[in-house]
Amino acid sequence: MATISAMANNTYAMYKMAQNNGLSLFGSSTSSTSTAKSTSSATSSTSLSSISSNAKSSSEAIVNSWKNAATQASEDMKTLTSIKSGIQGLMSSYTSTNKAFYAEYDSTMSDLKDAASTVKYMNFDFGKDDITTNADGTKTYSSGLKAAIKNVSNLVSAYNDALQFTSDNAEVSDRMKALSSNFADTTYHAGQYSTVGITVDTKTGALSLDEDKLAKALTENSDATEYTLGRSGLAGKAETHIEQANHQRSKLFPSMKQMIGGEMEVASLYTGKALQGMTTYASVGNLLNFMF
Repeated sequence: MATISAMANNTYAMYKMAQNNGLSLFGSSTSSTSTAKSTSSATSSTSLSSISSNAKSSSEAIVNSWKNAATQASEDMKTLTSIKSGIQGLMSSYTSTNKAFYAEYDSTMSDLKDAASTVKYMNFDFGKDDITTNADGTKTYSSGLKAAIKNVSNLVSAYNDALQFTSDNAEVSDRMKALSSNFADTTYHAGQYSTVGITVDTKTGALSLDEDKLAKALTENSDATEYTLGRSGLAGKAETHIEQANHQRSKLFPSMKQMIGGEMEVASLYTGKALQGMTTYASVGNLLNFMF
């Protein structure tokens, strides 16, 4: 299309052509004699008709261009709105997933920390008197021994929960994968744990407890049992894993930028006031393209 100045010049030239052909801009003849008017009447009629036709054609072209520009602007708006909706949905999903991950992580690690601390500081000083054999062959444990067995059972359960959580989320990040491997290291101590009634699944590292075997270990070899389960054993190892995990807690779940890379910078343009600005610029752009 012509520039604004060119359009103005063309309009002025059209008026001058009309005047030169005896047409007044204000409804009267500009010819000095009726002879001149008569001589030019056929030519002016033809010129006016041509100008009128050209003007009509130009007007139709302008209207069509405006319609096309408006349609394109509408389509652009729909596209941008759709992108915005998609990005907002993605960000909302990420936020809720991130929140759920850390809520479960904190709860799981907190339960394990409490269970490990309880076993680490509990009383391991038991003897044969803490087990009574009944007439029917069943055995009764003292209240202290029962409490100790329950503490170890809670530690085994909490450790399994942490192992399961890290395993389920191992693919979330490299840090989570490393953490999962740390918790699964119980397989390397399977022989030692078996002496106190704890069996290790060699595939997953999950623990299972035989309470009768634990009771026997506690009453027959309390020092060795404390070493296997206490500060230097399972409880201490659990606390070490928790410390390692908490040290990198904020980096266990990847940021949204890490998940979708450089696309995050592009996505940010389609949110909030940026979308409104882009739509405005797009509309102005269409107008400028039309005029210039």
